[in-house]
Amino acid sequence: MITKNVTIKVTDDKATLSDKIILYQHDKGIEILFTVSGFNYKFKKDNYAGVVVDGKIQKPSGTVISVDNMVISGTNKIKFIIDETMTDELEEIGTHKLQIHLYDDETKANRVTIPPITFEIKQQL
Repeated sequence: MITKNVTIKVTDDKATLSDKIILYQHDKGIEILFTVSGFNYKFKKDNYAGVVVDGKIQKPSGTVISVDNMVISGTNKIKFIIDETMTDELEEIGTHKLQIHLYDDETKANRVTIPPITFEIKQQL
């Protein structure tokens, strides 16, 4: 597995990345490990232990899909996996928006959302 560590800095209703995420068509098997800073919501513990995560991706076409391949890695990182289904079609080339939802436990009764971030899929040669 290939990994990339990126910090999501949240300021009010905006989120920015410490490093751009740029991939190419047919890239796969990549774990993006997000550390979140400036997101001042507290959970049962001081870290993300026990927190459940999922999200939504808006493709360049405007289509919104659910993302269920995200988990908490360690205690404070959100692991997002780029697999072949996200980069294999021509319509997936372009800028994507990712919005992450955090739940305080598996019941998903309580949720808070991180402002959207973007990543790009480019066409290979």
